[in-house]
Amino acid sequence: MSKFVRTSKFRHVFAPTPKRDGVYEGIKLTKQAWDSNFIIANPKWIAVAWQVAGGGAVGVLKTGDFGRHDTVPLFSGHKGPVLDLDFNPFNDNIFATASEDCFSKVWVIPEGGIKENVEEAAQTLKGHKRKVGSIRFNPIAENILATAGTDYDIKVWDISTGDCKNTTTGHGGIIQSLEWNYDGSNLVTYCKDKKLRVLDPRTAAVAAVRPPSS
Repeated sequence: MSKFVRTSKFRHVFAPTPKRDGVYEGIKLTKQAWDSNFIIANPKWIAVAWQVAGGGAVGVLKTGDFGRHDTVPLFSGHKGPVLDLDFNPFNDNIFATASEDCFSKVWVIPEGGIKENVEEAAQTLKGHKRKVGSIRFNPIAENILATAGTDYDIKVWDISTGDCKNTTTGHGGIIQSLEWNYDGSNLVTYCKDKKLRVLDPRTAAVAAVRPPSS
């Protein structure tokens, strides 16, 4: 019989409890169920889809501003819950929201943050006929944004004007995931019909479907 007890391979599973001076407290994360981003961050800001009694709102905190945040001014212009968020890769002070109210909105954070609730967005993107579940900025082309709605449409927007540049139709169910490729030349979606689609954002055409349509 061995004189030594075998060391457990689970001995490093549990991390130490973080100290309070490195924790954000009082965050009221939305309780709306959707497979998307409820918290996003960049080097300057952390944006959180905030739980509110009516409509949809986003709370924005300064990165590194640890401690309690019981009273946070909100970006609160949506009439339905916020379902997805994304920061502009070209400007840390700009972010976009997708909502159950069928609209997407673009917001600008002042350099010092906001001191009171903001209801007026810098841009409102109107065009989806049902709630908008996913939103993504193009990583290469400035001011280009893609949204996916539960109307089964993908829309590409120019946020500088608020114009929808094209719409891709043909999905066979709710679009569960939306993403640009690394150089921003194509969009890829995954749909409840169990198909992955590659889209050409310039022509709104479906370039490929996997598995292929029968």
